Amino acid sequence: MTPLEQRLGRLADLLLVWGAGLCVALFAFLVWRHGLSLHYLVLPGFALLLGFTVRMPASFKINGVLLVFSTLMALYAAELLVTYTGSAIASLGAQAWLSFPQDGNVRVAAERMKTVQETHQPFDTRSRLEVVMDMRAHGVTAYPDVFPMVLFAPSSGAQIRSVLTSPRGEFLPVAGMAMTTTVFCNESGEYIVYESDEHGFHNPRGTWERRPADLVALGDSYTHGVCVSSEKGFVAVIRAHHPATVNLGVNSHGPLTSLATLKEYGPILRPKLVLWFYYEGNDLRDLDGWEKNSPLLMKYLSSPFSQHLFERQPEIDRALKDYLDAAIAKATSPAPVPFEALVKLQHLRQALQSFYERRPVEQGLPAELLKHLSQRGAPAAAADLQLFERILAEARTTAETWNGRVIFVYLPTWERYRVPELASKDRDRVLDIARRLDLHVVDLHPVFAAHPDPLSLFPFRRYAHYNEAGHRLVAEEVLRHMESR
Repeated sequence: MTPLEQRLGRLADLLLVWGAGLCVALFAFLVWRHGLSLHYLVLPGFALLLGFTVRMPASFKINGVLLVFSTLMALYAAELLVTYTGSAIASLGAQAWLSFPQDGNVRVAAERMKTVQETHQPFDTRSRLEVVMDMRAHGVTAYPDVFPMVLFAPSSGAQIRSVLTSPRGEFLPVAGMAMTTTVFCNESGEYIVYESDEHGFHNPRGTWERRPADLVALGDSYTHGVCVSSEKGFVAVIRAHHPATVNLGVNSHGPLTSLATLKEYGPILRPKLVLWFYYEGNDLRDLDGWEKNSPLLMKYLSSPFSQHLFERQPEIDRALKDYLDAAIAKATSPAPVPFEALVKLQHLRQALQSFYERRPVEQGLPAELLKHLSQRGAPAAAADLQLFERILAEARTTAETWNGRVIFVYLPTWERYRVPELASKDRDRVLDIARRLDLHVVDLHPVFAAHPDPLSLFPFRRYAHYNEAGHRLVAEEVLRHMESR
């Protein structure tokens, strides 16, 4: 054995002993912190292996040390890479409401982007947060649109409460900040940005001066205008024929939040007609998933209740600005990676697990999307349908206080024409409720079904909101019913 081999052998002994000791120390730390777990036994097992290697010939020890440490270096380099870097698509999961809230799954967003890019059309892959920060860098004080659902604090109990409070107690805005450059959404490749009105809704400024209003529109993201330019949304098209039309639709609004919006702003606007846009994809899911768990929202089923939001717009603006500034600061601050997570290769293991668990494409669609559609299309509980009927009845009663009437507009989903077996199972029951309450019903499904190519009414024929053609078709059908009355 040469002198060099002897020195390398002694160094290998030192490293092997040091490595064995480190494994024992990590094992003791993890057991002390979390209790004994079977997979922790890998560490003392590896320590024994390193200790046994010390008794092997020098050449074997040297090669063993090189193998172990090169492997560890590669693993931890990969861990650091996964932890601190990632594509724009991977970042979608960090802050869902700051990225693509209309996608039920990060991989669904990835598939949609991929489809658009395969057509050789550009797609802005930035998150909403990145767009906001880029606009601010160019001197535009922009904010992402914010909606009621994200304002509830996480809760392990049966009830949820708004994170916003005032001297009067808990309060919940139903729209965004007033007179604000709002970064909205992106489904077709380009971000929609608009200027909110005097009360945080998606209307041209000055719309609120037309009182009493002819029409008020209630609904979720479809009514809000996802994801077409401001003048192409179906409420905007209707406004072109009826200028005194106010859009009170907001992203993520479910039936109970729509009722709250009507009771807060309806008495101010006193519209002749209230267009209640019901989206079959998630309205009942919103009601069951979060709305009915809010004691504040449930108060709107009692006629006299109001938060008096119309008069509180300056307070709303301050509260939402503080909330959004804190959320943006948190999202843009590099969070330190916990030492334990790094040692345990947590991010790398999660990435590998995600890769191996990725399910194959089914029916030409991501399996994650099919699972999402299957869950939201399942029949609603009888109690939720009864609650929905109470909400619609209260909306009708509210409108009648100023001699207004409610028109119920049923909006169909993409899957009803692509995978109809996964479409909402509650369609007939929902329409029966609206008719039982003697509401005028505008059912868009027969209109979409009669179209030569219903899927062409969605961006790139994929799972998404309506495109401009879809919005125009909705507006034309609503206008036709109004004229026939």
